[in-house]
Amino acid sequence: MASSTRQTVERYFSSLTAREWDHLGTVLSERVLRVGPFGDQVSGRGEYLDFLRGTVPADYRNDVARIIDAADGSSAFARVTEHLRYGDQEFHLEEAYSFDFDEDGLICRVEIYWQTPHADPDGFGSAASTDSYRSTAAAEPDTG
Repeated sequence: MASSTRQTVERYFSSLTAREWDHLGTVLSERVLRVGPFGDQVSGRGEYLDFLRGTVPADYRNDVARIIDAADGSSAFARVTEHLRYGDQEFHLEEAYSFDFDEDGLICRVEIYWQTPHADPDGFGSAASTDSYRSTAAAEPDTG
């Protein structure tokens, strides 16, 4: 039988994929904190749901490869391939999600780790920006 944290993570991804924001809200703590792959943060259930409404495209889905949860129900991890399309560009992003749960079994923290930054869809203050980790890594070494 699946644990309640595992079931909560499954509901998180099924609701996210279906873009069912009200249903997704039922698994999130009022004070949820989302930490994105670029260190960006969104705090609060309403703010997080608004963020998702504004960024998740209509052509979107997640393939959840694996969920691992702690025996004490305090945390879980998921290995996910996110499929999305912005305009005529299609992306398949390999990601890992870390979830923390509050005492009521709701998700109180979501951290997203992105494994395919070379497929950056732009617009997130990301690898395409001049102050990103990519542009820093490509800079000439300081010989001074």
